[in-house]
Amino acid sequence: MKRIVFIAVVLAAVIGFAGPFLPLPFLRPRIEQALERGLGRRVEIEEVYFSLFSGLLSGPGFKLENVTIHEDPRAGIEPFAWVQSLDARLRILGLLRRHLEFSSLRLGRDARINLVKTDAGPWNFQFLLGGAAANARAMPAVKMRGGRVDFKFGDTKSVLYFNDADLDVAPSEDGSVELRFSGAPSRTDRSAQNFGHFFVRGTWGAQRLDLKVELERSAMEEVARLMDQRGFGLHGIVALEAQISGPPSLLDVTGQLHLDDIHRWDLLPRGGGWTVAYKGALDLRGERLELESTSEAPDPPVVLHFHASRFLSTPHWDASADLKQIPLATILEVARHMGAAFPENLAAEGTVSGSVRYSDAAGPAGRVEMQNASLTLPDAQPLRAESAAVSIDRKAVSLEPAAVHVGKDESAEVEGSYTLEVPGGLDLKITTRALSVADLHSFGVAAIPVLEQTSHGTWRGWARYRWTASGMGEWSGEYELQNARVPIDGLADPLRIQSAVVSLNGARATVSRLRAKVGTIAFTGDYRWEPAAVRPHQFRFVIPEADAAELERIWAPTLVRERGFLARTLRLGSAPLPAWLKARRADGTLSLESLTMGETKMRIDTARLLWDAAVVRLAGVNARLDQAALTGDLEVDLSGWSPHYRFEGKLEDVAYKGGKLDFQGSIEAEGAGAGLTASLHGDGRLRGRSIAFAPDADFRSVASCFEIIASRWKLSDLEVAQGQDTYSGQGTMQADGRLVVELSNRTRQLRYMGTPFALAPQ
Repeated sequence: MKRIVFIAVVLAAVIGFAGPFLPLPFLRPRIEQALERGLGRRVEIEEVYFSLFSGLLSGPGFKLENVTIHEDPRAGIEPFAWVQSLDARLRILGLLRRHLEFSSLRLGRDARINLVKTDAGPWNFQFLLGGAAANARAMPAVKMRGGRVDFKFGDTKSVLYFNDADLDVAPSEDGSVELRFSGAPSRTDRSAQNFGHFFVRGTWGAQRLDLKVELERSAMEEVARLMDQRGFGLHGIVALEAQISGPPSLLDVTGQLHLDDIHRWDLLPRGGGWTVAYKGALDLRGERLELESTSEAPDPPVVLHFHASRFLSTPHWDASADLKQIPLATILEVARHMGAAFPENLAAEGTVSGSVRYSDAAGPAGRVEMQNASLTLPDAQPLRAESAAVSIDRKAVSLEPAAVHVGKDESAEVEGSYTLEVPGGLDLKITTRALSVADLHSFGVAAIPVLEQTSHGTWRGWARYRWTASGMGEWSGEYELQNARVPIDGLADPLRIQSAVVSLNGARATVSRLRAKVGTIAFTGDYRWEPAAVRPHQFRFVIPEADAAELERIWAPTLVRERGFLARTLRLGSAPLPAWLKARRADGTLSLESLTMGETKMRIDTARLLWDAAVVRLAGVNARLDQAALTGDLEVDLSGWSPHYRFEGKLEDVAYKGGKLDFQGSIEAEGAGAGLTASLHGDGRLRGRSIAFAPDADFRSVASCFEIIASRWKLSDLEVAQGQDTYSGQGTMQADGRLVVELSNRTRQLRYMGTPFALAPQ
């Protein structure tokens, strides 16, 4: 007896060790038939090996290689599953009845399963489990670890699949099947994915399912991309749990959704997140899911709705939220931490009510109303609106016209929209009857042209701001500006605008009906900003009256630049140009009705000003000094420490000694004040008529070349007609300031002494 036991043990050991290495092709047809009976579909196996030791607790079995489990013909022709290595455990009771049956099948990590939804509606696993219910004794338990589950709809494979999938299918004696599944949802059209696992546990009966579903903590953006590849830039973590029960075509769904890290921790409920309870219905056959949030409160502030169809093939879905008096601050914080670009230091008060919806087919839609809303930026007056409505459609989010109060006494009407379609864009319009320029900061928008130059004054009218992601923002509008102060580089005093009408068109700006003052000098006119022009600053100014000393004071920062002691003493280097002077380009016309220069009055009828960095020209000057006419061009060079002036032109009909003088030539000077007169230098030609130069000298005509240095005159090539005689000679100014003229002809020599010429009326 002992010898028989010993032989049996040795034989078992030999079979146990050698079985995995010895193929048993003669058993393959019977094993395939046994698996086909249990699975209800054709099975093909390439290699069969006996396995004993690995199954001492669950019974002996076989190791099967390159196994193909074909599909039920009703679900297509592609195999239901393929696995490179499969462990099949024998059912001991079946051996006792001389039937080859398997108690369990364990699929290797390389296994791939196709879940197919047929065109008729049912899924292929329903055929499998339905067969299990009818033949629970024949169907083996199925286990898979680390495999992959793909989805097909008819002959079309879905981009959705489960990776790292674990599966347990265990038939029961009552015909039901116990299911356990876990896997990581993924998409074939995306590589890097950060998604938690789905877990499903429960039973599947002939007419009823009872399942518990859980989703591990996962990034909200990844969950959104499962349904819509575009994603939504969502920030936060989501997890869920659900209980599903009922017939496959009408499953009751209840559960909870957990949201985390979607906005500031100090605003989260205790526990560090939000928990939303929900209920709904699921139709597996029709691929329809309806969910709605639930609450113990009789009138919850938020009610969420979710609908999805064909969610595993070509997902279509929509989500909506009904809001009732939600704090505006909470809405802004949630939106900011989900990607909206709101300033961190924006303070908000008020409530929001309404309904919003998003559909993958129709996009966003809805309308919400803000009540008693207030928005405040740092160092700005709060913006308050008793009521403001926002409508949402597929293309834009629009703010309906709303009355907005700024501070205590000011108000404006605001309307606008933000385009949601790529590349996106903002369109905002502000209309006011009287609003402080300083309070524009409260709106948090880009500065309005012209108004951006001042922090004082009021404006009325409208301004519209348009911005697109593909270009720069631009303003348009029509408004009146009053009592504004605008600092201008190069002027000692700010420009004080009493009133002006501003028209904006993109980057261009026009200021008309301008009434303004700089210092004590008032003027009227218009101004245009043409950024594409060679000289963008373009203007037309009319000055009723001005004093030369006041003009020099106002323009002192432009005319004279300070330098250090050594630079002044040693006259070192050239004066560096400030950035504003390098960039200044202007083209305009000037009219000055009365310019006072000491005891002299001057009127400039027209002059064209051309300003190019350090060179300023008054071209085509047409002026009057009393009865004298002045024409020509004045050029001012600002590149040095002090300005250099050069005038070239004509001065005609200057009253002198009872007659008239005409001058033509050029004059140069440098500096300011007394230094300007000391540096004066000029030359040219003069002509005169009816000049009573001295008591005994009455010149019928005079012609000469002249040169003036400081205040000293010198005449050369002098020709004088006196009576019937003609004389030639020269003139010089003596130290006592008198002009001595020496004349001669063939018969006479004359010498006269008189007062010098003056380039201004006597």
